[in-house]
Amino acid sequence: MGLFKRKKAEIEKQRADKTHEIVCLYCFRNFTHDRVLFRAFEAIDAEGYRADYDHVLDDYRARFHMDTAGILPPFLDPDSFPEAAKGYHRGVLSTLKDDYSNITTRRICPFCHNDIQQSAGYAPSTIISVVGGTQAGKSVYLTALVHTLKTITPRNFPIFCTPISNEMGKKFKLEYEGPLINDGILLDSTQKEKQQEPFIFTFSFADDRKPEISIAFFDMAGEGMVDPAYVDIYAANIRNSSGILFLVDPTQFSSIGGKILLKNGLKDEGFYDEPADVLSGLVEDYIYKQGGGVSQIPTAVVITKSDLLGALRHDGEYISPNSPIFEHFNHQESFNLSAFDDIDIDVDDFISAADPNFRNALKRRFARLGFFAVSALGSKPEGSRVASFAPLRVDEPFLWLLYQLGYIDGHED
Repeated sequence: MGLFKRKKAEIEKQRADKTHEIVCLYCFRNFTHDRVLFRAFEAIDAEGYRADYDHVLDDYRARFHMDTAGILPPFLDPDSFPEAAKGYHRGVLSTLKDDYSNITTRRICPFCHNDIQQSAGYAPSTIISVVGGTQAGKSVYLTALVHTLKTITPRNFPIFCTPISNEMGKKFKLEYEGPLINDGILLDSTQKEKQQEPFIFTFSFADDRKPEISIAFFDMAGEGMVDPAYVDIYAANIRNSSGILFLVDPTQFSSIGGKILLKNGLKDEGFYDEPADVLSGLVEDYIYKQGGGVSQIPTAVVITKSDLLGALRHDGEYISPNSPIFEHFNHQESFNLSAFDDIDIDVDDFISAADPNFRNALKRRFARLGFFAVSALGSKPEGSRVASFAPLRVDEPFLWLLYQLGYIDGHED
């Protein structure tokens, strides 16, 4: 091997050692940094550079009943350009100079042609997924969580929450944050006749040595109404997760669900996914598709609608009257492990009493578990109206995942 070839091989090895696999935050496919495509800097009247519809991108958007992205500059494949046209930053392919000396920095996914985040390839992808059964309150919880992470949590931690795109941010405000928080209208369950695209928010830290975190929220459409390609995206999202928020509605435990509803004056809707069934599907269909074993993914098991449990606090059977479940707590500057132990033990005991088989299955399948209880609203709604919006402990499970992943420190009282 000549000197030039040896030097080139050495450079390529250094690049490979410093780069990280990219996970697209739209289709959740994996690829290396040098497999990205680029969106041309601008469309020009020349062969291969004219503006047109991007059919790959529009096919992705059509899957979620979204409008076409419109006329766009063309996409460029770096493999069609000489090495001299490619620019690298810290070993990551980050720019491409086209045939007309225009330089583009806009990288897109080779599979769905959505933009990929600027930090992609420079650090490991850290994705937190929100999962749970039908009517577990995922939409309401995510709205309360994101709102809290944008407005309250930054007072206690140097963390910044932003939507992955302006389009997604506007839709979230219009369809989720605005109706629930500003107008006091309870969000409907996911529309059964269509699939919602995943909502993705990214979290960055004042300490730029810490890579960004992404939180991905899916809410599956009704049974039999889901495109298999959508399920594939959902499964890929979970398999690429670094942490999981597993939401459980306490009214969906068959042993006490009816009692909780009755004591709170609520109607039994007659259809729900029992937590054990949701867990079985999560494990068999997504996490262990390639084999068995115990998951090492930190998993926060989150009892939602904790305000409804207040009706049980004097029965003495499932929960104590002075349980921390009913008390608000702010973790400040680091994760309070003493406060976590209190909530973890109480919720673990509650689940053990309500559904011991579900609890045992969790312990058997997941090595890193934390138990939490949250109220996205702070009190039960009055029909379809939200009388007050006062979220209770909604960011605690998320902060525990950050602690488990080494993003924030922990301390004991």
